[in-house]
Amino acid sequence: MTFNRVDLNKLAPGGQDLPGWRPSRAELRRRRRNRGRWFLSSLVILLLLAVLTPYGYYRSQVDGGSSKISVTVSASPGEGLGQFAGDLASKGVIGSTLVFRIWLRTQPSVVLQAGTYTFKKDDSYSRVVATLEKGPALDKLVIPDGLTLSQIAAKVGELPQHSAAHFLQVANSGQVRSPFEPTSVSSLEGLLYPDTYSFDPSTSDKSILQMMVNAFVTHALSLGLTPQTKSQGLDAYQLVILASIVEKEAVYPGDAAKVARVILNRLAQKMKLQLDSTVIYGLGNTVTHLSLADLQVKSPYNTYLISGLPPTPISLPSQAVLQASLNPASGNWLYYVVVNKNGAEAFSTTYAGQLANERLASSNGLG
Repeated sequence: MTFNRVDLNKLAPGGQDLPGWRPSRAELRRRRRNRGRWFLSSLVILLLLAVLTPYGYYRSQVDGGSSKISVTVSASPGEGLGQFAGDLASKGVIGSTLVFRIWLRTQPSVVLQAGTYTFKKDDSYSRVVATLEKGPALDKLVIPDGLTLSQIAAKVGELPQHSAAHFLQVANSGQVRSPFEPTSVSSLEGLLYPDTYSFDPSTSDKSILQMMVNAFVTHALSLGLTPQTKSQGLDAYQLVILASIVEKEAVYPGDAAKVARVILNRLAQKMKLQLDSTVIYGLGNTVTHLSLADLQVKSPYNTYLISGLPPTPISLPSQAVLQASLNPASGNWLYYVVVNKNGAEAFSTTYAGQLANERLASSNGLG
């Protein structure tokens, strides 16, 4: 049997030549074109895989996911973004430190501040940077005038990483001391400054107390009160005790300097101070109105029974009250009572005058 070239091409379409058969030039050109097309298409596919697959991964990392799980990450002082990227990856905020660092090179520089930040798991890089630019999340502690150390501790205890008991223990342990604190005293009662404080959630109770002590010292010095100050027959610590009492007794702020003078006049005449505010403090601030039985409770803060000032301050004095106590009004008053619903007090030099003022208070609905 004889095979012609057409039959042979049909039998060997894939180029598997039969013995004794040689392809024509046209067939060779066709085969070369097919091989070129296959190589080109394969190369295009490989290039697309080489380019698009990493780019897709890159975009997935940059864009992040939709997780709602919050994660906190803390940056230490002096820590760089490179090291922080590792912290972010370990907490699941980002998936790749390498991709994050590459992406950062395409962005404006970011300054990393020490502190604690809150992110989402698998967060987008843009949200991560936006969070960093806002700065660390801070705890906010608002301490108004007139609080006691226990009341301050209760406020600190409301913060997520703190407890009232531990804060109070540190405050009474002598770990933090004020230059106004006598060596015989180990409590910071009255020696902290009422203000609004912001700090990193990881800040220790000791550091918070030191911050508040420093603020008190700064404001005291601005008023001319130093640990060596002696005025009105009182040393610096006793002046703070005086101010802490005035803070509680002067209902109307404008009367603070007069109330300070009344207390100083009673001390000068060796009279018992007989102040409800000190008795209430000694009872743990558990009552607002005293009974006759309360006035008989033996306590170093019961100024109906003891002579002189109580042993420690009874509240945080404001700067205004501290100033009024350092600069008391001039007068011979020995008594005062609130006679106006706005808190204004009437002052008198005699007990008879006090009784008259008490009747006035009663007629004004304050008896």
